[in-house]
Amino acid sequence: MHVSRRELLKLGLLTGAAAGLPLARLAQAVADGNPPDSPFFRPFQLPLPIPANHVKVLPPGGVDDGADHYHVVMREAFARILPDPRLKTRVAAYNGFYPGQTFQVRRGRPVVVTQHNHLPFNTSIHLHGAVVDGNSDGHPLDQIMPGMMKVYTYPNLDNNTQSARTEWYHDHDIDTTGTNVYHGLAGFYLIHDASEIRLRLPTGRFDIPLVLQDRRFNADGSLFFPVFDTFDSNNGVFGDTIVVNGAQQPFLRVEPRRYRFRVLDGSNARQYRLQLSNDDPLTVIATEGGFLERPVPVTSLFIAQAERYEFIIDFTHLAGKSIVLRNTNLRSDDDPTRIGKLMRFDVTLPLSSPDNSRIPSFLRRITPIPESEAKLTRHFEFARDDGQWAINKQFFDETLARVDAKPRSGDVEIWELQNGGGGWRHPIHIHLINFQILDRNGGPPLPWEHGWKETVLLHEGETVRVIIRWYDVPAGPPRNPPDGRNFKNKYVFHCHNLEHEDHAMMGEMEVQPRR
Repeated sequence: MHVSRRELLKLGLLTGAAAGLPLARLAQAVADGNPPDSPFFRPFQLPLPIPANHVKVLPPGGVDDGADHYHVVMREAFARILPDPRLKTRVAAYNGFYPGQTFQVRRGRPVVVTQHNHLPFNTSIHLHGAVVDGNSDGHPLDQIMPGMMKVYTYPNLDNNTQSARTEWYHDHDIDTTGTNVYHGLAGFYLIHDASEIRLRLPTGRFDIPLVLQDRRFNADGSLFFPVFDTFDSNNGVFGDTIVVNGAQQPFLRVEPRRYRFRVLDGSNARQYRLQLSNDDPLTVIATEGGFLERPVPVTSLFIAQAERYEFIIDFTHLAGKSIVLRNTNLRSDDDPTRIGKLMRFDVTLPLSSPDNSRIPSFLRRITPIPESEAKLTRHFEFARDDGQWAINKQFFDETLARVDAKPRSGDVEIWELQNGGGGWRHPIHIHLINFQILDRNGGPPLPWEHGWKETVLLHEGETVRVIIRWYDVPAGPPRNPPDGRNFKNKYVFHCHNLEHEDHAMMGEMEVQPRR
């Protein structure tokens, strides 16, 4: 197998510390299908990092123009991911942070983010779950070239489409989303509203986002990302080391009280089944689309790429004990110590204040969309075809000449999402909207799926029907791109196994205005 220097550069293997590795050794590892084993470290040596908040900047003119403004510089940085302080990992990062800084925003208050690309490759930023003009959605072909910048506007609409919820932003560049996210381009975006105050959920430092990722490291601590070949593009890229919030299998000291955790599967291909080592419940309160109608206590929770679930863990009765958050969804070649143990909670801190939080019996009203209102049903099959990943046997058309769906704002549609089999699971993400799951193989959705979603997992051979009421495309800033392309009404839908997405399992939508 010939692996060119250009291919390795594209995949980041010749940047940072990896640049010192012999080209022949990297090529041979790829050709043999034997990536290096990461250095082994005992789990729970590093404290859990809590992603810092973004800092607002003055808007043009220096006066409040009704929006919050931020500047972000995408650049290379070094992160301490592994316990050995001598091993620093070069990452691609937003403002030098891995993961990226957390946006804390208010429903109804717009946010304007100016993204500067100081990286040696193209980028495009997608905010998951955002109801935005297509020019701010991060279309994979709406790229920021090296040395250039782009302004994204997020209206955070004051309606149920953007209620309190956990969103995340990440790179979405065509064909290289997998490697760009793997190397660090991802962060949280949290929307808050008055409902959270009324619910009296854990807040402040007792409300913690967690991004779960698996990575593989070279002996010098640099990231190893394989060149696409059958051993990874068939299945997606799997690591052999768990990283939570940018630290290898960390620990978190907590008080004997209730905590709210916002969990994101930010991995390229890995899916997790979360379970506490003492079998205490995870009380699920929210999905990607915000709060459920009622809390759902579970002893285990399956989460796929790009999905977010919020749950409460009650440590009240666990003073002096340590509890491990485990992953019980292991592959045959996984090391249970490296992959089966995600992080540890040490209930060792004294109670700093009375715990006045609660787990309410009712969270919010979820009104089902009636099937009778559906104007049409669309069918999409996700399957491997001709060595790539396809939707209805078609690959993503980078010329944009083909549009796979033209829904109309205000219309209701049913989408039948079918997994064509072959042994793979496909988490399907639809941009712009949230949907409700009608059924899985004719049966009811899972108890924690009875709410609003924007990513849904298709197990092997499974068909899931979702119902969508299409949103109006929000107003956006004027755009006069030098290439003449305008993405105002253009969005995509795709598998969120990032290697499947990069290998063309993506479709194009063009949202039509109301009649």
